[in-house]
Amino acid sequence: MREDDSQPAPSHPEGGLAPIRSRFADDPEMRELVLWFLGDLERRVGAIRTALDAHDATRLRMLAHQLSGSAKGYGFEEIGDAARRVESEIRYIVLHRGAQPGSDDGLENEAQVSALAEKTEDLILVCRRAIEGKRDAA
Repeated sequence: MREDDSQPAPSHPEGGLAPIRSRFADDPEMRELVLWFLGDLERRVGAIRTALDAHDATRLRMLAHQLSGSAKGYGFEEIGDAARRVESEIRYIVLHRGAQPGSDDGLENEAQVSALAEKTEDLILVCRRAIEGKRDAA
């Protein structure tokens, strides 16, 4: 079963989507760690984009899995949930094409690429909203 529990993102008063803040944003002991995570997030977004563009499902699944766990640990549940949806979509694709273990190196048809691209673009947007939140806090 595919997971699609996404909900509309809140709007920013000046237009566009509201930046995302960590639930630890006001915790002085976590501030430096949260800022480090946000600083590394741009690199992660680039790696996710590269894997998607190359139709490299194996790499994309690994990146989404890593981001899912780490984002929640830094207080960014929305990023973790979006990453989990990407990972789940890849599992769904692999399961429903009858792939053999280890044969999910790439995506084979346009429908698969389109469904995965939509969830991946959502993940990238959520990450960018968090990065924007860092800029607003600075």
